Amino acid sequence: MIPPVVELRGVSKTYGEVTALAGADLVVERGELLAIVGPSGSGKSTLLNIMGTLGRPTAGTVLVDGHDIDGLGDRRLSALRAGHIGFVFQSFHLAPGVPALDAVADGLLYGGRPRARRRRLAEEALRRVGLGHRLYNEPHQLSGGEKQRVAIARAVAGEPALLLADEPTGALDSRSGAAVMELLRELHGGGTAVVVITHDRDIAASLPREVRIKDGRIAHDSRLEVVV
Repeated sequence: MIPPVVELRGVSKTYGEVTALAGADLVVERGELLAIVGPSGSGKSTLLNIMGTLGRPTAGTVLVDGHDIDGLGDRRLSALRAGHIGFVFQSFHLAPGVPALDAVADGLLYGGRPRARRRRLAEEALRRVGLGHRLYNEPHQLSGGEKQRVAIARAVAGEPALLLADEPTGALDSRSGAAVMELLRELHGGGTAVVVITHDRDIAASLPREVRIKDGRIAHDSRLEVVV
């Protein structure tokens, strides 16, 4: 049986006296498209960090591709993350003066691929997101929507099973934001599991599955069709 791309069982995260996440149970199957929605401070970012193995839980179990991350050292965890998870953030994280092709190719460094292979994959990813004509443009030569497309290309160049998009439209105008959401839907159609972290209820309602988080707890999951 193929395991879920990521699974959380009773996951909690505390920072001193503050509980950022409490008893979260969540399963994301391969090829799913869903939104995790909630207001600022609800625990969305903490949930993303744990799903993406950027942080470890205080309690509970996190399985990525069937691997319990609690039993993995930092090196093996980094390798698992590099091979299975892509990240897209609101702020793009593109270095000034670095052309789009190099920005995407550099994101593949941890995969151990030779330089020529990295650049070939980077070009393919950029063409996939409609930026074949912008391969050598630097960030200051790109619009906000194009910068986000570069960030998405970087995230999917290694063909991860899971793409975590944190407020991917938050820094964009409505037209560019709609184009980015359409691109994420296309990536989902190609078999990538896409999780969109957002505070925008309209975006969440437009996706096949909606998970609502409030005060560090999962308050609703439309897949389960129950309110906790």
